[in-house]
Amino acid sequence: MEPQLAEAQKIRPVVLGAGVCGLYAAHTLAKNGLTPLVLEKEEVVGGLAAGRRQGENYYDFGVHHLHAHDREIFEELQSLLGPRLQSVEKSALIRYGKGFRRYPLQFMDILKGIPPLELMASVSGLAWQSLRNRFQKQEAENAEQALIELYGKPLYRHFFQDFTERYWGIPTTELSATFVRTKMPRLSAVDVLKKLMGRFGLKDQKDASVESATLEETLYYPPTGARELSMSMAASVEKQGGLVHLNTPVEAVEHQGGEVEAVVFTDSEGRSRRQECPFLLSTIPLPSLVQVLRPSAPDEVQHAARQLSFKGTAVYGYLVRKEKILDALFVYFRDRIFHRLAEPKLSGLQVQPPGHTLLLAETTCDPGDDRWLGGAETRARMVSDLEAEGLIQKEDIVETHVFVQEHAYPVFRLGFEPYLDTVQNWLGGIPNLRSVGRNGGFCYPNMHGAMRMGAEAAFELSAMSRKGGVVEGHP
Repeated sequence: MEPQLAEAQKIRPVVLGAGVCGLYAAHTLAKNGLTPLVLEKEEVVGGLAAGRRQGENYYDFGVHHLHAHDREIFEELQSLLGPRLQSVEKSALIRYGKGFRRYPLQFMDILKGIPPLELMASVSGLAWQSLRNRFQKQEAENAEQALIELYGKPLYRHFFQDFTERYWGIPTTELSATFVRTKMPRLSAVDVLKKLMGRFGLKDQKDASVESATLEETLYYPPTGARELSMSMAASVEKQGGLVHLNTPVEAVEHQGGEVEAVVFTDSEGRSRRQECPFLLSTIPLPSLVQVLRPSAPDEVQHAARQLSFKGTAVYGYLVRKEKILDALFVYFRDRIFHRLAEPKLSGLQVQPPGHTLLLAETTCDPGDDRWLGGAETRARMVSDLEAEGLIQKEDIVETHVFVQEHAYPVFRLGFEPYLDTVQNWLGGIPNLRSVGRNGGFCYPNMHGAMRMGAEAAFELSAMSRKGGVVEGHP
């Protein structure tokens, strides 16, 4: 991506954010004869699926694989990357009980992981809760109540309460029940128990959680990491006449008469530029979009946007003097400083020098805290927890790199829904604007879901465009 300037005399569709959602939207527009301008404030494309080079190696911001379940998206990216997409069978484990179990947890795994008395309490608690749910009409008010409705109080306390509160940094009573319905997957083991109880008339009427993750699946991954997915889309956009600007923060989104007219941004050389656009597709954090609107949004909309918050993530990347560390692509932990470990070499990542591997340790954080800053306390605890798990020794570590993202997870705090509705309803009154993706939609699509959102928004905006001959036709 060359830091060329937007052509001031040419009106272009503008896409804010060069994550997978924004880039797939831009790729969709470019394939259909449009020439979008993509603005990204970071120095690399990819967003939450970005990767960075350190020395001879590439570190993903968490490992992201391409799935084949959305055939259109899969085949599109396959056409861009060709043989660089390597297949690997999905494998995931979770530290549970006295060992590692398959993830998502299966029926026999949960039996082995819970002491007998606690298992009896969990099963009876689940049965009792399923019975209660048949007669209890009141909706859960917070995440704690929603989790108890799904799993019963004993299993909630055993498996979910402590981990959820450590992950988000707030009690489950301060998280919305919407979080459980849209983010928390059902345990496969719980599915089995509920099916068994259903045979005895204890069918749960309130089960609204997300489906469990697929246990077996073929995944796809490039040899220098997930970064190649975004880079291939950016290259496709530019090859077809679009522009992708990095290190380019947005200063203002100008709107007049109920429509977006132009975007003002600072280019990579520090100069202010204005780009007229027939429509705008934004994937930047929803509060950030509201903040740059000119004229400003109404006070109540600005206030509502300020109530929408995000949880940050830090990824500690280690170059380790070992051939192999993990027994699965991902390993999840409930009581360590890291929530997930990944070893991208197992997915096909090329690692230098020979005889070494990369280990990625993910943890949630907030800007400015010790985890975000890569402080001595966090570094020491990371290593001590890795040693306690018998995975590595401190002397095995050759390099350590810390990567952070401020807007990793929308936080569904108790009572966030009316604030989100206020913002989205007001923005919905601007017909040539769409705010989509995880950050732009304040929601939880996976990587493929985000790309699908980007494509659909691109179709809609192109079809609705009324800017004369500048945007002829639509996808």
